[in-house]
Amino acid sequence: MRNVTIKVKEGEGQAVKKIAQDHKGVNLVLEKVDQGELVTVCLNNSKVSDFIASLSDFEEAEITLVPRGIISLYPPQDDAPDQVADVTFRSPIEIFLGGLQSVGSKTGLLAYAVAGGMLVWVGFYTNTSYLLVAAMLVSPFAGPAMNAALGAAAGKGGLLKQSLLRYFMAIGTAILVTFILSFLIDQKYATSLMVSVSHISQVTVLLPLAAGVAGGVNLVQSDRDSLVSGAAVGMLVAASLSPPTGLIGMALNFGNWQLVRSGVFLLIFQLLVIQLVAALVFRYLGKVTVKGVRFADGKERVFRISQVVSVLLIGGMLYWQFSNKPGLEKASLNTLMEEVMRQELSKMKDIETIALDARFTRGTLPDKNPVICELYLYKRSDSLTDGQVKKRVAAVLYQKLKAKGWNADPMFDITVLDYPGTGYK
Repeated sequence: MRNVTIKVKEGEGQAVKKIAQDHKGVNLVLEKVDQGELVTVCLNNSKVSDFIASLSDFEEAEITLVPRGIISLYPPQDDAPDQVADVTFRSPIEIFLGGLQSVGSKTGLLAYAVAGGMLVWVGFYTNTSYLLVAAMLVSPFAGPAMNAALGAAAGKGGLLKQSLLRYFMAIGTAILVTFILSFLIDQKYATSLMVSVSHISQVTVLLPLAAGVAGGVNLVQSDRDSLVSGAAVGMLVAASLSPPTGLIGMALNFGNWQLVRSGVFLLIFQLLVIQLVAALVFRYLGKVTVKGVRFADGKERVFRISQVVSVLLIGGMLYWQFSNKPGLEKASLNTLMEEVMRQELSKMKDIETIALDARFTRGTLPDKNPVICELYLYKRSDSLTDGQVKKRVAAVLYQKLKAKGWNADPMFDITVLDYPGTGYK
């Protein structure tokens, strides 16, 4: 529930109290104050927006909404458990105004973007994954992304533009920081963690999809109904956006355009998906629409155009991803190649697979997409020499992998191990 206070001119308090009763308000208090009357009421979250809309005739009304859950108890006593368990969604006006409050200053935005960029750079440069997690915690990308979705849902083109501007301002700052640090340290090559992050999966869309849903639901849910903290949800959104910023800045320094392309794809694609999904959550779950209280000047066409543009751009980027193998699918192709190799090796008698790994390199060979296929095998029979086993396995796997049309160039590193009990005394 929410606590709402309304200050009106003297003589209007009873009318406001009657409206509050019509909206099932409880714990009503009417008192005289200097230059007017003050009405205090406790309302179910779902009633707040309609109640405030009903006060539009009171032009000089001063409304105070406390955006925190309260526990309101009132007779009959047996209903107390149900009263305490009121966890209905926030009202549309609270969702919208809460988003506006979270915009914050540009100084704070840029300061956190600098801190996040520094952490991303150190994490990439030292191959320290937990520093990437720390960068996700401080990177200020979740707020602008969610506010852009709120602006779209409410049809507020100004808020949508402002939020996107702040988003790209923060992104640009983080990219600049990582570029400068790489330039100062004279970095010439990508680290293994950078290469790993640059490899995009066929199911990359699921991360921003989950981030958009979680971010939207977190802002819509009542405080006491939320099982996940806002910081954790913000980190989930930043997980989609923070590492690519470092990837772009560092790769720009030493001119690795494959890594830059992957980073730009991730930033734009994931923002589009987050904005699209979160806007739908706000619109249909949080009821944030162009007819919402105090923001009725929103335009329906802003919502529709933003959604259509997002869908078209997402579709275009998915087409780009899947039509140019293996450039933007390397993470998935690594797994698929391992599956194919395991299937083919299982058909070979006298050979047992102990371990295998397939991984794309950063692409240092011109016009090639090298994949290092590392295999460890047991040879159960002495009918073939180790060299014959390696040659046979490499030939079979090469033909199978090339037949898949993945535009990959496998390079095999095969080790034949002695089976336990043989070759040892």
